[in-house]
Amino acid sequence: MRLALQGTVAAVAVTFAAATSAEALVIKSSDVHAMGYPTTDAIAAMGECLEEKTNGDMSIEIFHSMQLGGEKEALEQVQLGALEMTRVSVGVVGPIVDDFNAFNLPYVFRSIDHSHEVVDGEIGQDLLARLEAGGLIGLGFMDAGARSFYNKERPIEKPEDLQGLKVRVMQNPIFIDMMTAMGGNGIPIAFNELYTALQTGVVDGAENNPPSYLTQNHYEQAGYYSLTEHLIVPEIFVFSKNVWETLDEAQQQAIRECSKVATEKERELWKAMEDQAMAKLQEMGVQINEVDKQPFIEATAPVREKFGEQYAEILGKIEAVQ
Repeated sequence: MRLALQGTVAAVAVTFAAATSAEALVIKSSDVHAMGYPTTDAIAAMGECLEEKTNGDMSIEIFHSMQLGGEKEALEQVQLGALEMTRVSVGVVGPIVDDFNAFNLPYVFRSIDHSHEVVDGEIGQDLLARLEAGGLIGLGFMDAGARSFYNKERPIEKPEDLQGLKVRVMQNPIFIDMMTAMGGNGIPIAFNELYTALQTGVVDGAENNPPSYLTQNHYEQAGYYSLTEHLIVPEIFVFSKNVWETLDEAQQQAIRECSKVATEKERELWKAMEDQAMAKLQEMGVQINEVDKQPFIEATAPVREKFGEQYAEILGKIEAVQ
């Protein structure tokens, strides 16, 4: 089976190399989001950069809206070399480079700016480089915003305000324990079931970034949004190592340079989308409140201790980044 798989990968790489030697290289890129979303529009900007830099010899074709499957399926295709590029959440690459899982811990990053300093610096670049062992070339990090609490009962100004509330969290033991540590009751529910769960009282609230809170109409059921920003989890975009090795140095360099364009563009678009979402939420009458994060940081310390023991080295480095 392994020999057959290796043969398939080799055939894909040889076919790709033969094709690109005779015609322009069209990079296929996958994303679960639709066009118009910051990640897809950023990859489109990367494609424009490549076309300009190579006089049309390289371009990107975007397969958006899960046309090639979910993040896990797309990543597997990239590892095989059947697909050149994809954008995924860091959780999907956790099985390849375990240290990526450290980003899932609450308050690992002090702010969005701190997260940028970490992922753009030595720590982030080392993590991207380590993906190569899993058949991936890490190209860069993208923003997915900060997650904050929203609910239908009251503003969350301190951890004690979560006492007794049933709060939907992602299906991960870290997030369930995070809610328990802050006094709430973490309920793992599929995202597409959340609106109904809020409507029927299965949960009292949830947590997410402002654009998701707005576009999913959750504000209709839960009108209090508290800026706890307890989770800041970046996303990444990666290239197939099998395909990468068929490219010449100039092509690889062009992709690296245009990847930086994609990163900058995505962050710019994400910030604009967040600002627009916050303004719209205020228009819709949502009560938005700032919080003192320190009590929340202290309340979640046991979670970082419990799940972070195996990530002690990278967590220490992240904390040291100013």
